[in-house]
Amino acid sequence: MIKLYGLPISNNVAKVRYCLNELGLEYEVVPVNPLKGETQTEEYLAIAPSGKVPGIDIDGFKLFESNAINRYLADQKNSSLYPKDAQERAVVDAWLDFGAVHIAWAMGRVFFNRVAAPLFGKEKDINSLNTGLEFLARFLPVVDKQLSRGKYLTGKEMTLADINLLAILDPAEMSEVGLSKYAHLTRWRNELRKKKFYQKC
Repeated sequence: MIKLYGLPISNNVAKVRYCLNELGLEYEVVPVNPLKGETQTEEYLAIAPSGKVPGIDIDGFKLFESNAINRYLADQKNSSLYPKDAQERAVVDAWLDFGAVHIAWAMGRVFFNRVAAPLFGKEKDINSLNTGLEFLARFLPVVDKQLSRGKYLTGKEMTLADINLLAILDPAEMSEVGLSKYAHLTRWRNELRKKKFYQKC
Protein backbone atom coordinates (compact mmCIF):
# COMPACT_ATOMS: atom_id res chain seq x y z
CA MET A 1 0.00 0.00 0.00
CA ILE A 2 1.21 3.50 -0.86
CA LYS A 3 1.37 5.79 2.17
CA LEU A 4 1.26 9.53 1.50
CA TYR A 5 2.31 11.65 4.46
CA GLY A 6 0.97 15.16 4.97
CA LEU A 7 -2.23 17.15 5.32
CA PRO A 8 -4.86 17.42 2.55
CA ILE A 9 -4.85 21.24 2.85
CA SER A 10 -1.27 21.34 1.54
CA ASN A 11 -1.26 22.04 -2.18
CA ASN A 12 1.89 19.93 -2.57
CA VAL A 13 0.14 16.99 -0.91
CA ALA A 14 -2.88 17.63 -3.14
CA LYS A 15 -0.58 17.58 -6.17
CA VAL A 16 0.52 14.03 -5.38
CA ARG A 17 -3.07 12.99 -4.69
CA TYR A 18 -4.09 14.33 -8.12
CA CYS A 19 -1.38 12.22 -9.73
CA LEU A 20 -2.25 9.10 -7.72
CA ASN A 21 -5.93 9.52 -8.60
CA GLU A 22 -5.23 10.03 -12.30
CA LEU A 23 -3.01 6.94 -12.34
CA GLY A 24 -5.70 4.92 -10.57
CA LEU A 25 -3.43 3.97 -7.68
CA GLU A 26 -4.73 3.10 -4.23
CA TYR A 27 -3.15 4.98 -1.35
CA GLU A 28 -3.57 5.98 2.25
CA VAL A 29 -3.10 9.54 3.48
CA VAL A 30 -1.20 9.47 6.77
CA PRO A 31 -1.80 12.76 8.61
CA VAL A 32 1.42 14.60 9.47
CA ASN A 33 1.03 18.14 10.79
CA PRO A 34 4.04 20.46 10.33
CA LEU A 35 2.50 22.99 12.72
CA LYS A 36 2.71 20.46 15.53
CA GLY A 37 6.31 19.52 14.81
CA GLU A 38 5.31 16.15 13.37
CA THR A 39 7.57 16.60 10.34
CA GLN A 40 10.64 16.92 12.57
CA THR A 41 10.51 13.48 14.17
CA GLU A 42 13.29 11.02 13.43
CA GLU A 43 10.77 8.67 11.84
CA TYR A 44 9.43 11.27 9.43
CA LEU A 45 12.85 12.74 8.60
CA ALA A 46 13.85 9.25 7.41
CA ILE A 47 11.16 9.71 4.74
CA ALA A 48 11.58 13.41 4.02
CA PRO A 49 14.95 14.83 5.18
CA SER A 50 13.66 18.33 4.39
CA GLY A 51 11.14 18.04 7.22
CA LYS A 52 8.40 19.17 4.86
CA VAL A 53 5.35 17.52 3.32
CA PRO A 54 4.64 15.47 1.34
CA GLY A 55 6.61 12.32 1.86
CA ILE A 56 5.71 8.93 0.47
CA ASP A 57 6.43 5.32 1.37
CA ILE A 58 5.82 2.71 -1.32
CA ASP A 59 6.45 -0.70 0.21
CA GLY A 60 9.59 0.59 1.92
CA PHE A 61 10.75 2.91 -0.87
CA LYS A 62 10.73 6.40 0.63
CA LEU A 63 10.72 9.61 -1.39
CA PHE A 64 10.11 13.31 -0.85
CA GLU A 65 9.48 16.41 -3.02
CA SER A 66 6.11 16.38 -4.77
CA ASN A 67 7.38 16.69 -8.35
CA ALA A 68 9.96 13.93 -7.82
CA ILE A 69 7.24 11.71 -6.36
CA ASN A 70 4.94 12.35 -9.31
CA ARG A 71 7.69 11.69 -11.84
CA TYR A 72 8.42 8.37 -10.17
CA LEU A 73 4.75 7.36 -9.98
CA ALA A 74 4.11 8.22 -13.63
CA ASP A 75 7.28 6.39 -14.71
CA GLN A 76 6.28 3.27 -12.81
CA LYS A 77 2.93 3.23 -14.61
CA ASN A 78 4.44 4.10 -18.00
CA SER A 79 1.99 6.98 -18.09
CA SER A 80 1.85 9.70 -20.74
CA LEU A 81 1.69 12.14 -17.81
CA TYR A 82 5.48 11.91 -18.02
CA PRO A 83 6.42 11.00 -21.60
CA LYS A 84 9.24 8.58 -22.41
CA ASP A 85 10.43 10.54 -25.44
CA ALA A 86 13.44 12.62 -24.34
CA GLN A 87 12.36 15.86 -26.02
CA GLU A 88 8.74 15.60 -24.88
CA ARG A 89 9.93 14.84 -21.34
CA ALA A 90 12.30 17.83 -21.43
CA VAL A 91 9.41 20.14 -22.28
CA VAL A 92 7.36 18.75 -19.39
CA ASP A 93 10.37 19.22 -17.09
CA ALA A 94 10.77 22.81 -18.27
CA TRP A 95 7.18 23.68 -17.36
CA LEU A 96 7.45 21.79 -14.07
CA ASP A 97 10.49 23.88 -13.18
CA PHE A 98 8.87 27.09 -14.41
CA GLY A 99 5.84 26.46 -12.20
CA ALA A 100 7.94 25.66 -9.16
CA VAL A 101 10.49 28.46 -9.53
CA HIS A 102 8.30 31.33 -10.72
CA ILE A 103 4.63 30.68 -9.90
CA ALA A 104 4.83 28.60 -6.70
CA TRP A 105 7.51 30.91 -5.27
CA ALA A 106 5.29 33.94 -5.85
CA MET A 107 2.04 32.28 -4.74
CA GLY A 108 3.75 31.21 -1.51
CA ARG A 109 4.54 34.80 -0.64
CA VAL A 110 1.05 36.05 -1.44
CA PHE A 111 -0.63 33.19 0.43
CA PHE A 112 1.57 33.62 3.50
CA ASN A 113 0.99 37.35 3.78
CA ARG A 114 -2.71 37.42 2.92
CA VAL A 115 -3.86 34.18 4.56
CA ALA A 116 -1.34 32.51 6.87
CA ALA A 117 0.13 35.57 8.62
CA PRO A 118 -3.22 36.98 9.79
CA LEU A 119 -4.37 33.49 10.79
CA PHE A 120 -1.41 33.04 13.12
CA GLY A 121 -1.29 36.60 14.38
CA LYS A 122 1.88 37.49 12.46
CA GLU A 123 2.73 40.75 10.75
CA LYS A 124 2.40 40.98 6.98
CA ASP A 125 5.62 41.54 5.10
CA ILE A 126 4.48 44.09 2.53
CA ASN A 127 7.72 43.89 0.53
CA SER A 128 7.41 40.10 0.28
CA LEU A 129 3.73 40.40 -0.70
CA ASN A 130 4.45 42.96 -3.38
CA THR A 131 7.33 40.92 -4.77
CA GLY A 132 5.03 37.90 -5.03
CA LEU A 133 2.36 39.94 -6.80
CA GLU A 134 4.95 41.41 -9.18
CA PHE A 135 6.21 37.93 -10.08
CA LEU A 136 2.66 36.72 -10.74
CA ALA A 137 1.93 39.76 -12.91
CA ARG A 138 5.08 39.00 -14.88
CA PHE A 139 4.83 35.23 -15.23
CA LEU A 140 1.11 34.34 -15.31
CA PRO A 141 0.86 35.98 -18.76
CA VAL A 142 3.61 33.59 -19.91
CA VAL A 143 1.44 30.66 -18.84
CA ASP A 144 -1.65 32.20 -20.44
CA LYS A 145 0.18 32.66 -23.74
CA GLN A 146 1.42 29.06 -23.63
CA LEU A 147 -2.13 27.81 -23.04
CA SER A 148 -3.37 29.83 -26.03
CA ARG A 149 -1.39 27.39 -28.19
CA GLY A 150 -3.00 24.18 -26.98
CA LYS A 151 -5.39 22.49 -24.60
CA TYR A 152 -2.66 21.76 -22.05
CA LEU A 153 0.69 23.29 -21.14
CA THR A 154 2.74 21.02 -23.39
CA GLY A 155 0.20 20.26 -26.10
CA LYS A 156 -2.78 18.00 -26.62
CA GLU A 157 -2.33 15.75 -23.59
CA MET A 158 -2.36 16.48 -19.88
CA THR A 159 1.00 15.97 -18.19
CA LEU A 160 2.59 16.39 -14.78
CA ALA A 161 3.22 20.02 -15.73
CA ASP A 162 -0.54 20.62 -15.70
CA ILE A 163 -1.04 18.80 -12.40
CA ASN A 164 1.79 20.83 -10.87
CA LEU A 165 0.44 24.21 -11.96
CA LEU A 166 -3.13 23.30 -11.04
CA ALA A 167 -2.09 22.52 -7.46
CA ILE A 168 0.05 25.67 -7.24
CA LEU A 169 -2.97 27.79 -8.19
CA ASP A 170 -5.41 26.02 -5.85
CA PRO A 171 -5.20 28.81 -3.21
CA ALA A 172 -5.74 31.61 -5.76
CA GLU A 173 -9.20 32.63 -4.58
CA MET A 174 -8.26 32.40 -0.90
CA SER A 175 -5.16 34.49 -1.61
CA GLU A 176 -7.16 37.05 -3.61
CA VAL A 177 -5.16 36.41 -6.74
CA GLY A 178 -7.41 37.24 -9.69
CA LEU A 179 -7.08 34.87 -12.62
CA SER A 180 -10.14 35.87 -14.67
CA LYS A 181 -8.15 38.26 -16.89
CA TYR A 182 -6.16 35.27 -18.14
CA ALA A 183 -8.73 33.74 -20.47
CA HIS A 184 -6.75 30.69 -21.59
CA LEU A 185 -5.50 29.93 -18.09
CA THR A 186 -9.05 30.23 -16.73
CA ARG A 187 -10.43 27.89 -19.40
CA TRP A 188 -7.67 25.36 -18.72
CA ARG A 189 -8.14 25.52 -14.94
CA ASN A 190 -11.92 25.19 -15.10
CA GLU A 191 -11.67 22.13 -17.33
CA LEU A 192 -9.12 20.39 -15.11
CA ARG A 193 -11.13 21.06 -11.96
CA LYS A 194 -14.04 19.14 -13.47
CA LYS A 195 -11.95 16.01 -13.95
CA LYS A 196 -12.36 12.98 -11.70
CA PHE A 197 -8.82 13.14 -10.26
CA TYR A 198 -9.55 16.63 -8.92
CA GLN A 199 -13.14 16.08 -7.84
CA LYS A 200 -12.08 13.01 -5.86
CA CYS A 201 -10.06 15.31 -3.57
